[in-house]
Amino acid sequence: MRIAIYGGSFNPMHIGHEKIVDYVLNNLNMDKIIIIPVGIPSHRENNLEQSDTRLKICKEIFKENKKIEVSDIEIKSEGKSYTYDTLLKLIDLYGENNEFFEIIGEDSLKSLKTWKNYEELLKICKFIVFRRKDDKNIQIDEEFLNNKNIIILENEYYDISSTEIRNMIKNNEDISAFVNKKVKKLIEKEYLD
Repeated sequence: MRIAIYGGSFNPMHIGHEKIVDYVLNNLNMDKIIIIPVGIPSHRENNLEQSDTRLKICKEIFKENKKIEVSDIEIKSEGKSYTYDTLLKLIDLYGENNEFFEIIGEDSLKSLKTWKNYEELLKICKFIVFRRKDDKNIQIDEEFLNNKNIIILENEYYDISSTEIRNMIKNNEDISAFVNKKVKKLIEKEYLD
């Protein structure tokens, strides 16, 4: 199988995230996409609360698509979440005969050399890299531009921010244009302080 892994804070998951999943499913011939809301992030301060809510929202959005699985593998893990450790667990779970892909943004590619065991990661999976509007001036390392395991897409920009959505909720603004209508009420109810 061709298995794509899409990890993130998803705090909350919005239409931009869904478009990324749709793009990968429809254009890159994946058999499965595993959505993984992060537990304790390794690259930034942990301000992620409401793990159960983030998981519930992801499951609600994708519950009718048999090719998409939402996993609590990182939320249930103790300590910080590292892509390398999660990938090893998934390879163990699904079998090493499958082909694994990590979905990331250009900003993550720029910092890839700081990731745990990044060189080993590049041997055991491929990276699908989405362009982001605010990353248009990012300089990507030559080593990555020429790596056959890094696929840089020419995707449209998905200019939506989870931070902005959370701020809109706090200010009682309408978030309908940015989130899945199936989970709008759930998001508004559970993200209110």
